[in-house]
Amino acid sequence: MTNNTLHSKQFPEMEGFSAKTDCNVCKEASKCFVRKLEKKEDFNNKNKFHISYNKGETIIKEGSHVSRILYVIDGLVKIYIEGPDKNIIIRLLKSDDFIELTSLFGDDTYYFSATALKETVVCSIEPKDLKELMIHCCNFSRELSNWYCTNYNTMLSKCLNLGLRQLNGKLANVLLYLNRDEFKEIDIFSYISRKDLAELSGMSQESVARILTEFSKENIIELKGKKIEITNMEMLKMINQKG
Repeated sequence: MTNNTLHSKQFPEMEGFSAKTDCNVCKEASKCFVRKLEKKEDFNNKNKFHISYNKGETIIKEGSHVSRILYVIDGLVKIYIEGPDKNIIIRLLKSDDFIELTSLFGDDTYYFSATALKETVVCSIEPKDLKELMIHCCNFSRELSNWYCTNYNTMLSKCLNLGLRQLNGKLANVLLYLNRDEFKEIDIFSYISRKDLAELSGMSQESVARILTEFSKENIIELKGKKIEITNMEMLKMINQKG
């Protein structure tokens, strides 16, 4: 990875740029997946870029061609499917997450969009370089297997939440998701709007506002401006389980 960060607006088409870099001297190496790997010397010298995105800036557009694999070095990204009336947020990505890996062995089209929820920096990597790394590095192959399993489980959970739960259960599920340990250092509600909550839960903003008020009156949560603090975890889990 390179320590030269490019702004996305400088380079609207990454296919036209190539810069040989060395991950060993990258200032972001301590945050990167390569820190865990062995037999990575050849990969370290492959062509990569750092691209920075402002809050609200589109990183990936649904339906576009996959030319590079993007890895989140720092920031917060929402992955969503665009609909005619509203979007559905599939999941949130933070540092140390790949935005897209399915194109390594599948279709080379993005079936979702991605937008930065805060200042975000990604590393852009050639797909063939990751494939070579998989062949020569067993640790990385295991990391990818874990990534695929996690994403598969996330998709199943999302289908369950959108299709089978009542409104209270949908919102309870989303609040539990945002309360995971992976988001606790981010102060997640500083970046999540009520509109994002609606798109995460597959509900209208009006329904989200109403149920949040109900949860607050029942002392399940405490509302502090944009922030939502869970005060009765067991009750919220019960609502989630009942659906």
